[in-house]
Amino acid sequence: MKKMLVAYDGSEASKKAIEMASKCSRKEDEITLLTVVPAELAESSFTKMLLPTIDLSDVVKSGSFKQKAMESLSKIVKEIENNVSKVNVAVEAGDPADEILMSAKKHEADIIVVGYKGYGKEGRFLLGSVTDKVVRHASKSVLVVR
Repeated sequence: MKKMLVAYDGSEASKKAIEMASKCSRKEDEITLLTVVPAELAESSFTKMLLPTIDLSDVVKSGSFKQKAMESLSKIVKEIENNVSKVNVAVEAGDPADEILMSAKKHEADIIVVGYKGYGKEGRFLLGSVTDKVVRHASKSVLVVR
């Protein structure tokens, strides 16, 4: 039995990663779908600086981002659950690359499957690349899907 961790952020690249994981899996395999909600999304001091007069607690209810992510993952589970023995879902908050790496250890994944968005050299320099960081620091094999 193989355990796969698939990172999903709603992008086309992450949808391709799910498709690839589903194609590469056997009936006895286990897939964990992971979405990472950036911790600073609602509590960022930068956001507070940009919107000082708006009380974000009125706009963003606690857990709403995680709840939406879980709903999104639940739809994907229905699409792939017949291909494998078990599908787990996980929603974490924090740095996406760090959370992917920690979740891979936590779920004892044999392989990490991630999509590559292809921002290019400039984009990686400015934004950093979750995929690049995962590939560089993973203790498990990583399948990058384009």
